[in-house]
Amino acid sequence: MKTTLSVNQKNMIARFIPRYERMVLAVLDGMIERYERDPEYHFIDTKINIISGQDYDSSAPEDFFKSKEVIYSWIQGRALESLAGHAIWMENYFKPVSGEMRCRIRKIRQIMQEVMESMERIRYQNRGRMFFSFSREGKPLESNHGELRELNHIPDGSNFSDLFYSKGLFSAASYLKMSDKAEESQKYFLQVINDISNHKFITDQQSFDPKNQVVAVHGKYLQGPFMIALSGIAEFAAVTGDSEWLKTGCEFMAHIFKHYINFDSGNEFLLYDFWEAIDAKGKPWKENGVILSDPGHALEFVGLSLKLLLQMEKKTEYATFVEECRDFYPKMMRHYWQQGFNQKSGGICKAYDLCGRCPLNTDMPWWSLPETVRAAAEMIKFAPDSSAVMMEIIEQCSTAFLDKFVNPAVYSMAYQTRSSNGAPTAVIPAVPDADPGYHTGLSIITFLNIFAEIDGD
Repeated sequence: MKTTLSVNQKNMIARFIPRYERMVLAVLDGMIERYERDPEYHFIDTKINIISGQDYDSSAPEDFFKSKEVIYSWIQGRALESLAGHAIWMENYFKPVSGEMRCRIRKIRQIMQEVMESMERIRYQNRGRMFFSFSREGKPLESNHGELRELNHIPDGSNFSDLFYSKGLFSAASYLKMSDKAEESQKYFLQVINDISNHKFITDQQSFDPKNQVVAVHGKYLQGPFMIALSGIAEFAAVTGDSEWLKTGCEFMAHIFKHYINFDSGNEFLLYDFWEAIDAKGKPWKENGVILSDPGHALEFVGLSLKLLLQMEKKTEYATFVEECRDFYPKMMRHYWQQGFNQKSGGICKAYDLCGRCPLNTDMPWWSLPETVRAAAEMIKFAPDSSAVMMEIIEQCSTAFLDKFVNPAVYSMAYQTRSSNGAPTAVIPAVPDADPGYHTGLSIITFLNIFAEIDGD
């Protein structure tokens, strides 16, 4: 569908584009510089406190879990996907590609190859599996709020590390034209997909935040695996051209629609309410009188599923499904935005109670803002009639993120968390390591690509 912007809308977007370009490249340069400073450490190193600008180290026992001795699979898998995405972006976005850009791309290729080798060594040591954290020697580690102990083996059933790493491995291997490794990663990802579909998937996330309990609970089924898998499914569909991936993506989206989003206007919930988990009977998971929703996850779901819908709209067999989504997606996204965004401080709350209709955890993690910027840009492309609302969302998200989260003094990386009053805090949403351009870089690259395409029209 044709998207046109008003002069005011173009001017608004033009204010953010150069700032975002500088930010994406600054984060990338920081990752490259930190990697090159230690030739013996063939892992991505974003082990830095964005508030203080100081590197984490292992000198204090209580901070050992933040040090370079502990490898987080989420970060390494995300970094492989991020680096491949940044390289492709530089090759296509900047014309002509300068010598400086080509130098970055050469370094990225080397880094991806070496990180892949290190991570594959760890995976092979662990019977083809990944886990939340490892020692540098490849021993899986279990953490209890930072206290680590070695595991004898990784629990059965695919986990989030398998999910993040398998799709990151595919992105890197595909970009490097390593066909055997790309095929191997596809089989690995398919196993993860099968485990998600058959409810054999278990979370391996370890909590570093008492307000964000993430331990696996028997009979509690999360939407997260289905949602995160959508990004990998979209990537496999785009790269391989295999129509089966779009079919799988459609099934995963339909599963989330059916079990985790409210489409009934006659019950106790609001239309489009989105809950994090269900019980064995398929009801929203209720604990201590609370039904938990994460507005950031809801907005991330919109963005990741739009990656698939923008491919599906080119296929006649999905015409009905796509048009149904085109009708309610803008309204659904607006609902999540209004529910979660803190207008005063500029950020999206971590948790919302659907029973009490109020924020449950008012901390504001960084990642939900760029994810929302991506979703809004995709929505403008998918449903142009929603442009006015989506532009408002982009403006508020971008202002909050660039002005209040990004720290120009520390590679333009973002504070992981700000409190409801706007102050940066030491709260760790998921992993101590700073984001390796995954939520930030890849989300904003999509935003930049979409508006370059619209302007080019």
